[in-house]
Amino acid sequence: MNYKAVCFDMDGVLVNTMDDHALAWHHAFREQGHGIAADDFYELEGMPGMQTILHVNRIHGLQLPFEQQKAIYRNKRAHFVKHSKYGFYQQTVEALKGLSQSGIPIGLATGSRKEFVNEVLERLEEMGITFDAVITGDDVEKGKPSPEPYEKVFAQFSYRPNEWIVVENAPLGIQAAAASGAFVLALLTTLTEEKLILANDILKNHQELKEYLLSKVGVQARDFTK
Repeated sequence: MNYKAVCFDMDGVLVNTMDDHALAWHHAFREQGHGIAADDFYELEGMPGMQTILHVNRIHGLQLPFEQQKAIYRNKRAHFVKHSKYGFYQQTVEALKGLSQSGIPIGLATGSRKEFVNEVLERLEEMGITFDAVITGDDVEKGKPSPEPYEKVFAQFSYRPNEWIVVENAPLGIQAAAASGAFVLALLTTLTEEKLILANDILKNHQELKEYLLSKVGVQARDFTK
């Protein structure tokens, strides 16, 4: 297959934020008297904030009133902003540079809020990286596992869905990408392989991802660290 473009998830693929997100969710629910384990939130990665709260509410039978849901949402955001010291996965940054400099369109589809995404995008611009299309959790009616985030990225280009590669690291994102018709790569950054079985291929780390992506779209090997 001749792949024409690549779309990335953000948390766990581009930035190492998932531990911070999980701890922030755990903290926010605990403040409202509910002890939800931080580990429970890794499989919910990619789901927008309020959808995450509604999902946890339903699965754990919490029967949270709307005001308490809003408090959890506010407290989660505040805890994440205050405590997150995220960094970038350097190999993913190098892959982005390689793709972009070779004329391969790159997209971003994330469940994170536009406010945080814009902060990440500003830092990437300082590294010389600009995405050709960006969809955040604020831009969709249905977040992952709905394919809507990826479909909205694809709609901005003339390529067919099966000409896209999508990079994910969590079950909901993989479901969304698979439903969109793209070729799905999964990264073993936060969950075990059996959680990622819907992906077309599973890679162990970000170095493998870089090498795989650049070879898959025909980018010649060279130094993309600068």
